[in-house]
Amino acid sequence: MGEKTLDTSVTNSKKRSYLPTAVAVYTTFLMCGIIMSISAQYKLQLAELWGEKGNIAAVLSVSSAVGVGGLIGTLAGPISDKFGRRFASIMACLCTVINFAGFMLAPNVTVAYICSLIGGIGNSFMNAGLTPSMQDAYPDKRSMLTVLTKFFVSFGQFILPFVIVAFNAQHISFKVAFWGITVVYAVIGIACFFLPFPEVGSQKKAAADKVSDSAKPKGKIKITFESVILGLMGFSTTAVFMVWTNTNQELGKLYGLSNPAMLQSVYAIASLISVLTTSAMVAKGIRESTILIVYPAVCAAGLLLSYFVQSGPLLYVLAAVMGWFASGGLMQLAVSLLAGLYPAHKATAISIVGLGNALSNWLVIRACGSITATAGTNAPRVILLMNMTIAIIGFVFGIFVRVSQNRRAKNNITDLES
Repeated sequence: MGEKTLDTSVTNSKKRSYLPTAVAVYTTFLMCGIIMSISAQYKLQLAELWGEKGNIAAVLSVSSAVGVGGLIGTLAGPISDKFGRRFASIMACLCTVINFAGFMLAPNVTVAYICSLIGGIGNSFMNAGLTPSMQDAYPDKRSMLTVLTKFFVSFGQFILPFVIVAFNAQHISFKVAFWGITVVYAVIGIACFFLPFPEVGSQKKAAADKVSDSAKPKGKIKITFESVILGLMGFSTTAVFMVWTNTNQELGKLYGLSNPAMLQSVYAIASLISVLTTSAMVAKGIRESTILIVYPAVCAAGLLLSYFVQSGPLLYVLAAVMGWFASGGLMQLAVSLLAGLYPAHKATAISIVGLGNALSNWLVIRACGSITATAGTNAPRVILLMNMTIAIIGFVFGIFVRVSQNRRAKNNITDLES
């Protein structure tokens, strides 16, 4: 009894030692929510800064480079697993500093594009370094802590409009915001040199220490149908809310809303509440796969209803539904489940989901653009059907994951490393 108490005390002490790291991690994700939207808010100012006055298309082109950088940054996962979370986290901050300082100093769009691409690579390092560092530090709360990253990203997106209003009221240059982001990431990057980071796959190593040397895992991994589906969910879980956030304004106008911008506010508030609720549900023992089944199904039903019932007020309900059930941390749950299957290769697993995320950012926006160009005024409703189809695919993926989980449980298989 005395030894168990001592072990518990030591464990709790170790967990407490990661609190400063956790503060840095979630501050970074809060800032990530801000940087995801800030360029869109200052398109005209950035265009003028880069010598393309009035050319909003040039700024959109620069923003698209983030997705390209995310595809390149898929290698961040294996790098994080090989060289550690500290290295990956420092690289994430360095790339973001280059991105935003570069935006302010870029003499033209080409240089700004390169800086944005580096920022996309930084996003990959962020997911490969910061997210698994919390999973390694607190393995028993892996899903809850991963979903919390979504909360801080959503909160950053939520507060950004208020920051912009305050800046405008005080006649503060937009450059202050960009340089402020640069300084914050520089400070966090420097702090990462000194903050404690857990050992890669620490809980896997702890479990291996309890068995004989001959029985210890060899570090090999297995690729199964379940792990492939979880990787594909990086696409489906992102695409549903990406399509909504990029097309709801046009749908609102089509359905007669006088202020369709309110849809985004309803969506953001529902998303914030959902992430906290989903996190609490997981902490209480609700299976992640249950949420991955139910949430996409509700999204599909809401989108289908809004296709047939062309009502402006109903769109406010749909905005809340999409905020809650599409943006409630589904991708983070897929990340958590896949990382749990590969305890010693978490960052690599997370990068696979991130690859699906990057492809979604690129492909679905192109698809929406093509539909808009060919379907005319009815395009927003066609996009509703496309989004409903993606949600149904996500629902089917969730069922596959649940079946695979049950099969592994029967065979007493907890991970896919042996």
